[in-house]
Amino acid sequence: MNTVSLTDALTELRSAAKLTGEGSVQAIDAALVEVTKFGSAESIGPLLLMLDDGATYDEGMFSLIHAAEAFEDAVYVRELLAVLPEVRAAAPRWASIVLMRAMNNDDTRGELVRALRGADAGIKQAAKWLCDKVNERSPKFMSKTLPVLVAAR
Repeated sequence: MNTVSLTDALTELRSAAKLTGEGSVQAIDAALVEVTKFGSAESIGPLLLMLDDGATYDEGMFSLIHAAEAFEDAVYVRELLAVLPEVRAAAPRWASIVLMRAMNNDDTRGELVRALRGADAGIKQAAKWLCDKVNERSPKFMSKTLPVLVAAR
């Protein structure tokens, strides 16, 4: 009987996420199956911390994001904010994508605004920085970023 722990499954996924080449996306997806079997919110932070701006294929990174987003909004946002400064530092492109996806969903954005109000300064600073980067790309995003920026003050 093979008993794999969440830690073991995440280790395998980290190895898959570092692969390059055609098989990398399939390796990530196969490893994600093992991680998601646990249904544990403890996986959200590690999943987001595996995002890599230098990844060969965006599909693999989106698989990580989709697995993290599978949890209820309150749980997802809590875990996202806990690692947001680290994700922003390690993979700013993917951090902005993750934050934009959260802001594009009304319910998730509402939870994000509520959670940011009580967040510590480092988390607020990361959220503000990411919102500013999103707004630099296009002012059309300001309607989504404004509530987050206000909450992060």
